[in-house]
Amino acid sequence: MSDMEIPASESVPDAVTVMAPGMIVPGTAAPVAGPLVPAPLTAVQLALYAGWTMAVLYGSLQEQPADIPELRTANELQPEQRRDLELARLQHLLEQLSAVPAIHPADLSAKIPADPGDQNALTALHLAVLEALTASPPDTLLAYQLGRSLRDTVNPPLLQSPGAQQSAPALSRQFRRDRIATLQEWLATLAGQLPPHSATVVSTSLGRWSEFAAVTVGPGSEIRGDDQGAVEAAMCTYLLPQGDAWLMLLTGGRPCVGLLTPEAYVAAGEEALSRSAATARHVLQHYWMWVVVGAAGLGGVLYLIFSNLGGAGEVWTSIAAIGGSLGISANTIASSARRLAAEAERPVFAMAEEDAMAWAVTTLPKVDLSRRGVRKLRKAGIAPPGNLGRV
Repeated sequence: MSDMEIPASESVPDAVTVMAPGMIVPGTAAPVAGPLVPAPLTAVQLALYAGWTMAVLYGSLQEQPADIPELRTANELQPEQRRDLELARLQHLLEQLSAVPAIHPADLSAKIPADPGDQNALTALHLAVLEALTASPPDTLLAYQLGRSLRDTVNPPLLQSPGAQQSAPALSRQFRRDRIATLQEWLATLAGQLPPHSATVVSTSLGRWSEFAAVTVGPGSEIRGDDQGAVEAAMCTYLLPQGDAWLMLLTGGRPCVGLLTPEAYVAAGEEALSRSAATARHVLQHYWMWVVVGAAGLGGVLYLIFSNLGGAGEVWTSIAAIGGSLGISANTIASSARRLAAEAERPVFAMAEEDAMAWAVTTLPKVDLSRRGVRKLRKAGIAPPGNLGRV
């Protein structure tokens, strides 16, 4: 988790530059050849971004300060202006999506309502998008639903203002473990069509938030004192920028490989070594009997060696037979070690690396928990603050 807190009013840059219809490459994120040409969005990324934007339009938007000394960013616009902007974004996304051969000839952009605040018209447009995507590959429809659900996660429906009485139920509902598990399953399904690592990183970050919400705003809240309302308000403040960060990763606006500092790579390596050592301990615990048998056999071989150091050839033949039956030859041990290292080293380090990426993109508010609440967080894998900025 990053140590830097992101204010609610801080702008998060647009996640992607949507390309012209002719530049769409369905099913691949490979960049178009040529200088200074960003990678076009795939059909899955377009659908995900469209679902997110639809949820922005349909959901609640907070009033912004009347006076700001500088030009407003997209996130600092008043609700009416923000809806106009998001409606234009949705129209552009649907134009690109309509150009995908599997969805053609559905002209989704023609169904854009004139009034972005007309929820009945938005509902009709949403149904038209679902109908069009139903005839497309299943991953496209799933991506649209994922984008909408992710936006609703960071901006829970019916949440009118931070600190309102309904904040805790809305947050708790959106971060229920079963709901988050469903989103994680969708991310895993679409992982092959999203930027490298992005699905796993966002999935892990979602899991951290779910565990955090279970301890802070769930039925068994472990918040000390009467700070429940302040914690809810802080979570609402942090969630909107957090969602923008997830969107940027999934649509390629921010590469996951740029999330880690050299120190984070070192920490990931240390975590990989720790996991490997833990795996070895579990293996020894599970096969302790075979370890004892092997040690006894090795002891017998060594006894024969020392007691018959200058003995007859049959003794050495027996030693070789025993050693071979126990698999203790140097070549066997060396080849097994190389094979295990090759099979285990890369996936273990990759998992540790993605875990560090998830922490780099996750920002949780500071809270005052009871000791039991702290233990719950630690058990869930949320570590104390450190060089990687963990909670």
